[in-house]
Amino acid sequence: MVEEFGRTYHGYKAGKYVMPNDEKERDRLDLQHMLWLLTVDNALYQAPIENPHHVLDIATGTGIWAMDFAEQHPNSRVLGTDLSPIQPNYVPVNCTFEIADAEDDWTFSRPFDYIHGRALLSCFSDPRSIVRKAYDALAPGGYLELQDGLFPFLFLDPQPPADHPLNVFLHNLLEASRLSGRPWDNVQNYAGWMREVGFEEVVEKRFNWPCGPWAKGERMKKLGVYFLEDLRHAIEPMGMKLFCKVLGWSEDRAKALVDQVLQLLGARKVYLYETV
Repeated sequence: MVEEFGRTYHGYKAGKYVMPNDEKERDRLDLQHMLWLLTVDNALYQAPIENPHHVLDIATGTGIWAMDFAEQHPNSRVLGTDLSPIQPNYVPVNCTFEIADAEDDWTFSRPFDYIHGRALLSCFSDPRSIVRKAYDALAPGGYLELQDGLFPFLFLDPQPPADHPLNVFLHNLLEASRLSGRPWDNVQNYAGWMREVGFEEVVEKRFNWPCGPWAKGERMKKLGVYFLEDLRHAIEPMGMKLFCKVLGWSEDRAKALVDQVLQLLGARKVYLYETV
């Protein structure tokens, strides 16, 4: 474990993952799980799978998706992999977890019927290679499903000016991600990469998460409240890590921008949203 900026990060391979792995982050990941479920009407997946026997969850985080899937599919064997051992000790009997880096060679003993990955935009230096590895690790007729968000986030009109703290934050976050070798704007390439490596019948679905309760309709307002809370817990650790470690900013400079952004999240007439 590594202590930085008041948070705890994993030390595996020099802590290349930008987010912490402490209790606060685990709570955020579980909140984000609820956000994804709300997005797709409480479904854990969208792929047309039927009774998959062997299932892999890449970058499983707290393992909540893998455990829920295992409970819903008691005939499946579900494996969750992650850099950090932050999963519970007591899990469904058909669910196991391993510390593994998806960027390393995949040495699984048997092919999978279904591979799932969620919120991976910040994880990999070569996400296309992960798509290829997943293709090679699937049994004939198997499915890969990636649930992720487009970055940078966007705004509905009126557009804030370029020097607005939210725009400054998003611009520098994207620049830092590129300089770190793990660019966050690759999600729009997923479908194309899947087709390139050989996947058939690739389907892409898009949804929107408003940041704050400004959107119309009860469901969208609820999504907005969840996403606002998710970002309030994510802004500081990812901003401090990338701005100080990658861009070379002082902690005071990074903290000043982070504090401005936190004050503006959910503000009136600031219509920030993410497409997932």
